[in-house]
Amino acid sequence: MSEQERKGAAIKSLLALTAILILAWVVDRPFEVLTAALIIYALWHAINIVRLSRWLRHPESALPESHGIWSGIFSRIVSIKKLSTSQEKQFSTLLKDFQALADAFPDSTLLVDNKGRISWFNAAAKELFDLKQPGHTGKPVTDMILLEGFKDWFNAAGAKSQIELKLDSRGKRETWLELSSVQIRDEQRLVIFRDISELRDVERIRRDFVTNVSHELRTPLTVMLGYLELFLDQQPEDTGDAIQRMHAQAVQMQAMLDDFLELSRIQSLESDAEEECVDVPALLTQLKEQAEEISRGQHELKFDIQTGLNLSGITSDVESAFRNLIVNALKYTPGGGAVTVRWFDSREGPSLEVSDTGIGIPKREIPRLTERFYRTSSDRGRKTGGTGLGLAIVKHVLNAHQAQLMIESEYGVGSKFSCIFPVERKRV
Repeated sequence: MSEQERKGAAIKSLLALTAILILAWVVDRPFEVLTAALIIYALWHAINIVRLSRWLRHPESALPESHGIWSGIFSRIVSIKKLSTSQEKQFSTLLKDFQALADAFPDSTLLVDNKGRISWFNAAAKELFDLKQPGHTGKPVTDMILLEGFKDWFNAAGAKSQIELKLDSRGKRETWLELSSVQIRDEQRLVIFRDISELRDVERIRRDFVTNVSHELRTPLTVMLGYLELFLDQQPEDTGDAIQRMHAQAVQMQAMLDDFLELSRIQSLESDAEEECVDVPALLTQLKEQAEEISRGQHELKFDIQTGLNLSGITSDVESAFRNLIVNALKYTPGGGAVTVRWFDSREGPSLEVSDTGIGIPKREIPRLTERFYRTSSDRGRKTGGTGLGLAIVKHVLNAHQAQLMIESEYGVGSKFSCIFPVERKRV
């Protein structure tokens, strides 16, 4: 009710009261007149209350009209109703826009409450998992999504956890999904399924190409090395230096092909290989013997191995990663330097530390060390015959085992590489 309407209602009430008082004075019966006026006033309010109550039961009907204070009440209700209708239309439009946007989203997405029940899903999820609305709303998501391994992942999934699972495609093209979980409120989270089948196909084609080319190159390279080694023994005076350089480059290429094949093998088994209990102390004992053969007494070698501390993982991959780190330490440590290998149980989990007193790495280069073929500006890889793939192999192995690679180094002083495995992989 506006200020003007309130003033008008007050004036009308004052005039009515004045008229009642004049009537009571004229008839000389004030009690009876005032009583009758109060009864009429009460009846007027009661009638308006009944009309309002009737309208509240049927809000789609026209709102009653009245006078005085009830006119202001009814007018205010009309304003509120119009505002509510407008807001309802806006919310409805916004909801439709959101629904259209969510349905256009290519990734299958479900909204799940804190009890694991489906609250909402988009069109992609409906088609992928044959969900129905509203029949599957409110159902446990682990009963509706029957991917092998999904239930365990969902029950243990954190806000940023990811996993790749294979969808049963019933004889059709093999489908792989990448699952991620995003917490949006304390009681709700989004579960997103992204089809990565094409990405896996491209990665498989790339790996197959690298493997095939590497295998094809190994045969002619082996023949070349055989002849070059034969020529080295003869050492013709006019071509001796050229043959030595050719032999060194051929050896370098062979090492690169070996690393190519090793990296390709690890990547191909990253998701499919079965894990086992890796006897790390026995593995490191073998690597110690290999390190002594490579060093030939030129380095001070120290192996500190905690017995009985094993890992859940893939033995060949763990051995490849540890061997690369130890060989790198020897390769980049000049004669007379020290290489220390520690295997111990830390607070974060089982850990391997490989430290050396070698040439070190510039700090600005450390973030890029695990990139394929990356070599530091100091060119230390070329000077020592490195392929630029060793740390890429280490990175892939550790990623497959949910482990971290920590690198500390000071140029000209030495380096320390630490592999920290999650506590869940500890086996004794």
